[in-house]
Amino acid sequence: MYPADAGGCFHFVFAFIPPICFSVTFRGDMMLADRALLYSGGAGSCMGCGEGTALRLMLAATGFVYGKDKMGIVAATGCNSVFGSTYPFNPFGVPWTNSLFENAAADAMGIRLRWDQEGHPERRLWVIGGDGAMYDIGFQSLSRLLMSGMDIKVLVLDSQVYSNTGGQSSTATFTGQNAKMAAFGAGNPGKRERRKELAQIALMHPNVYVAQTTPAHVNHFYKAVMEANAFPGPAVVICYAACVPEHGFADDHASAQAKLAVESRIFPL
Repeated sequence: MYPADAGGCFHFVFAFIPPICFSVTFRGDMMLADRALLYSGGAGSCMGCGEGTALRLMLAATGFVYGKDKMGIVAATGCNSVFGSTYPFNPFGVPWTNSLFENAAADAMGIRLRWDQEGHPERRLWVIGGDGAMYDIGFQSLSRLLMSGMDIKVLVLDSQVYSNTGGQSSTATFTGQNAKMAAFGAGNPGKRERRKELAQIALMHPNVYVAQTTPAHVNHFYKAVMEANAFPGPAVVICYAACVPEHGFADDHASAQAKLAVESRIFPL
C-alpha cells in the first residue's frame, strides 16, 4: 500500500502469483488431480468427521504419486471400517480389506509378503486404525510390524477415545479428559492415567519413519504421507482425528479443533 495522495486516497498494488508457484507451495493442489480422487461420496461418517478427512488426504497424496493401481489398504475394525464399508456403499477407489482390532498390522505383513513374492515391491500398503487398533489391543501387532523392517505404512486415526463404541476412555485419552468410563465431575477428575505417547514408543523401534500431524495442517500432512511412502521400511503417521460427537464441537469445527490441539501443545506436529 502506497501513502495517501493529496486527495487522501490510498493506492493498493497487488502482485499476481502464477499458478505454478501456488501449486509448489500449497500441496493441497494435488487433490484436484484425477489420480488423487480415491475417496468419494458414499461413506457413512458423521458430518465433519476428522477421520474421513484424514483418509481422503492420505489417499490423495499416495494416489497422486503412485496411482490407484499401486496401493492398497488394510483397515482395522473401528469407525473407519463402519462408515467406510456399510453395504452397498464404499468410498474407496483402491483395494481395501477389513481385519480385526487386534491384527490389522499382522494382516498387512501377510499381504506385503505376497505382493513382494509376486514382484510388486513398488505397491504402497497402508494400515489404518484408531485407538484400539494401534494404542491398545492391537499395539503388540503394530510393534511387531515396526520390528519387521517391511515396507508397510500405518495411519493412526487418533481420536483419543473409542469413537466406534461410544467414546470410552483409551490409553490415547489425555489426563483429565472427560470420556466414557472416565467421566469428569464432582466425584471424578476424568481420566486419571497419563496418555500413551505412541510416537515416542515408535521411535524406539530401529529404522522406522515417524510423523505426527493433523488434517488441518495440509502441507504438513501431505509432506508426512509422501515421506512415509518414500521411506524404505515401516512408517507411522499419527494423525489427530477430531471426533464430532465425542469431542463435543460443531460439525464444521474439526479443523479448528485440530489447530487448537497443536497450538496448545497437547498434540505437537
